[in-house]
Amino acid sequence: MNGVIYARYSSDRQTEQSIEGQLRECQEYADANNIKIVGTYIDRAKTGRNDNRAEFQKMLRDSKQKFFDAVIVWKIDRFGRNREDIAKNKAILRRNGVSVLYAKEHIPEGAEGIILEGLLESLAEYYSAELREKITRGMRESAYKCQFNGSGLALGYSVDKEHKFHIDPNEAKIVHLFFDLYEDGKTVAEILRYIKELGIKTRRGKEYTHSGITYILRNRQYIGEYRWHDIIIPGGMPRIITDEQFERVNREMDKNKKAPARARGKDVSFLLTGKIFCGLCKGTMIGDSGTGRSGNKFYYYSCRAKKTRRTCKKKSVQKEWLEREVARLTATVVLQDDVIEYIADRVVDIQQKERENKSIIDYLNSRLSETEVAIRNIMKAIEAGIITETTGARLRELEAEREDLKIEIEKEKIVRPVIRREQVIYFLERFKGGNVDDKEYQRQIIDMFVNKVFLYEDKIIITYNYSGDNNEITAEIVEESAEKALSETVNGCSDKLLSGPPPKS
Repeated sequence: MNGVIYARYSSDRQTEQSIEGQLRECQEYADANNIKIVGTYIDRAKTGRNDNRAEFQKMLRDSKQKFFDAVIVWKIDRFGRNREDIAKNKAILRRNGVSVLYAKEHIPEGAEGIILEGLLESLAEYYSAELREKITRGMRESAYKCQFNGSGLALGYSVDKEHKFHIDPNEAKIVHLFFDLYEDGKTVAEILRYIKELGIKTRRGKEYTHSGITYILRNRQYIGEYRWHDIIIPGGMPRIITDEQFERVNREMDKNKKAPARARGKDVSFLLTGKIFCGLCKGTMIGDSGTGRSGNKFYYYSCRAKKTRRTCKKKSVQKEWLEREVARLTATVVLQDDVIEYIADRVVDIQQKERENKSIIDYLNSRLSETEVAIRNIMKAIEAGIITETTGARLRELEAEREDLKIEIEKEKIVRPVIRREQVIYFLERFKGGNVDDKEYQRQIIDMFVNKVFLYEDKIIITYNYSGDNNEITAEIVEESAEKALSETVNGCSDKLLSGPPPKS
């Protein structure tokens, strides 16, 4: 196969790869896939928001000559950032028998690959819009230095002349108050009523809103995490709230949010919400509760179609038994050495194909070394008495480039951590030998491994979050006579049905 490389450099992006880096990595991709490079097309300092690029248009025209079979670009956003232009230009290339390949984005063959490519194109267009409106090179540089970028100053912080964050003691007290009140069991609505009585208002003198309080309780800046667009720097902000209190509050908020019956009552959590489906009608099953003749509260899973439309005959099933049984079966089937090793291999493989970007870090380190050598050479010239206006300007330029490269390297290390196979195995083996009667252990097992549960009258089918053998199991259920005693229903709930012995698997 003959191919060409298309590379583009946009001068307004702090994190843009150089033309040389794009060409090198596209050539490596071509070598690895037995593609002979017969030409290159390069647009320097050209935006990807439209296709009005001289070399890009020349490549489209040349594709009619049938000299090459593929165009290799570094990433999707090098080809373009406008979905309409991307679709039109890819159609032109397809008509000419030319495919578009991406050196640094793993897009598999088949339907999933089509979906992934479309998603990446959409993200490229979105990023272009954000870039045009808000992102500049200077703002990104400020973000890497954890500086305030001009909007959205969170409650509890002030900013000095150098745009550095500091804690505002008076406002920080209000932040602490919100977290303490929620942790003490008050709802957001109750917090709003309480602070209104105290006369506490926003910086602009307005009343707080429900969404405003929720945003504060969810804001990770208060545990020291600096965030700006795609830049996340742990420890980049002065801390106001401890990790422990933040996690306690957010766990409680997750339980109380209005997902489909995730929580009914303060201490009751339905662990299978969003994962459990009726085997008869294939609709969702929801957590529900009722009170028996004895006054006891019972919790169970019911088919939504039966409960709301009476169109399904699936009987309700005890919550406690079902969650324990799913956790028990999962621990028995998934937490085996061969399955754990398979999952670890798949995680490492996916990481290497789609996330690991070590080649970029190597490239940046190489450029950093070259820059430091150039700085040392200029310093030697200055020490020898060779001091000119050009020398000083070049030194300042190289020093700025060195700082930019250091920031780039640290960013790559933060957003692309390399997880070793041993770390994955160690993490998964922590689940072995747990107590299936413990609710927290059940929650961890279900959240981590269970993908879907289909509940029939006589069996359970469970699928898991990994491919390969044994990623789906079927367990039979033996109905107990107590499940058929439905005559003593009180408030929609039968004592005998819900308090009798659970079905066995």
